[in-house]
Amino acid sequence: YPLDMRYAGPREALLHGIFRQNYGCTHLIVGRDHAGVGNYYGPFDAQKIFYEIPPDALLLKPLPIDWTFWCYKCGGMASMKTCPHKKEDRLFLSGTALRKALSEGKEVPAEFSRPEVLAILREYYSKLDEKVEIKMHQFATGDASEKLKK
Repeated sequence: YPLDMRYAGPREALLHGIFRQNYGCTHLIVGRDHAGVGNYYGPFDAQKIFYEIPPDALLLKPLPIDWTFWCYKCGGMASMKTCPHKKEDRLFLSGTALRKALSEGKEVPAEFSRPEVLAILREYYSKLDEKVEIKMHQFATGDASEKLKK
């Protein structure tokens, strides 16, 4: 649907749910810091708003997603709910950190995306006049940003 991001946090997440429901979606993935900006909202506030509305207010079902990461021991993507391994075995993926690395021409860990997708993204970001500014969420816990600095 054609709607620019408003960065309105929880209320925008709810708006996304309504719009997507109107387009026929039955579920909405609500991630960490969905439609948030910096530290203004808590990392899971956008998920909480779906529990504050009457249960039958939406036909669409929200799917709250916890922190996601690449787990070297699991050999793939995982979340805090699905992976028992330690922090050392995880690479937390951040779209913000990825955009910053791409806009600065830095290498991106292979776990972030397939090579053919990264090639398209590198081409796009190489043409941007302004570099992406990064403001990591204060609740972020992973070392993805450290790996992207290399």
